[in-house]
Amino acid sequence: MHNPEVIKFPAPECRLSYGCYRWDEAEKGTDKADKGKSWHWLVNQHPFNTKVSLLMPDSPTIPRPLRELLTEDTEFYRVDKLPLHELCAPAFLQAFLNTGQLFALSCDTRLDLDNSCALTPDGLLRLLLDKLTYQELALSGDLSAHILRTPPERFVVEVDLKNTNFHPGKPHYRRVTSALTRLPLAFSLWLLWLPQDPGICPSSIAKYFHDLGYDIKECGATVGQGVVGEALMPHPGPPLPEEEAGEDLVAEPEDLLEWVGCQMLGIKLSREESVLSGVVEPRQGMRVANLCCAQCSGFFPPSHILLLIDHLRLWLAQRDVTAVPWVGVTVYGHPDSPVSWGRQEHSHHTTGDNLYTLVLTREHLLAYQLQGPSKPQRLYVKTNKNK
Repeated sequence: MHNPEVIKFPAPECRLSYGCYRWDEAEKGTDKADKGKSWHWLVNQHPFNTKVSLLMPDSPTIPRPLRELLTEDTEFYRVDKLPLHELCAPAFLQAFLNTGQLFALSCDTRLDLDNSCALTPDGLLRLLLDKLTYQELALSGDLSAHILRTPPERFVVEVDLKNTNFHPGKPHYRRVTSALTRLPLAFSLWLLWLPQDPGICPSSIAKYFHDLGYDIKECGATVGQGVVGEALMPHPGPPLPEEEAGEDLVAEPEDLLEWVGCQMLGIKLSREESVLSGVVEPRQGMRVANLCCAQCSGFFPPSHILLLIDHLRLWLAQRDVTAVPWVGVTVYGHPDSPVSWGRQEHSHHTTGDNLYTLVLTREHLLAYQLQGPSKPQRLYVKTNKNK
């Protein structure tokens, strides 16, 4: 048997976006033209966050206020085998969808093999279905934009539950609810509801489904941590003028992300390249001690990430600049979520990258957004029909 010529298989592409923002200018972008340029947009448009990683120098353990923020009041719920028509019930729409932010994501599903669904805070119900289920459902949809097959077998169906036409008694509402009732399409979902009224308990959604007879249980965030005794932290930026750019004083975005990943994985970097690895220590940086590498798994809304950033800024301001030059936050989206940023379809059968890293200094915030390839992956050989 001949070895496959793997060198001819191109590596999956990924898209890295980078931005640098001053804290004193971060709140100025309030009009529509500036919203897409603000790091707040990056956080708010990433709804399904299932893991948060922290890098904190000179801190052998997570400070107590930050640990409490990551573990307390971070409950979410799992409901098993919930038919989708329950999300369209008039009582549910009135009690939860129209009175707060609702996050729902199918769990225990794989994008490339299983049917999956997601409900975003703006009321978009997105279904990713195989060809047979799509035909049985009989709702209009589109071919998945991130996979090409022969024959086509992955379809996307979207229903805007907050649309004015999606209201009991209207034709569009009757057509959707009839299709979801006729086809018993059910999923195990992670649910998180943030009510607008602070006097209402978020666990009301759990009681609602429990009273309907569904199996629902409470889940919470878990925290793990490690510590690196000594590390050389690269200079994150902001970008230097052109006359100083060639001195390697500031790490390139790709190199900084690579360094962050090595610390979280516990990889010890050497000064020189070896046969086994070409990853080395930064050429320029600051030597720090007791680098805390913490990872928290759960189901975090964007508002919780913003609150975490505020706490980290306060902690950073209280520390000495030589001991704590900067702190890092990496937020991971669910790898099998049908949605990545905003209403974008999450690419699958490729890299599946779906994360962003925020580097906090005393004057700036540097944002690194990593996405999967924008081009669909072709899973069949393209033939020449002219032969």
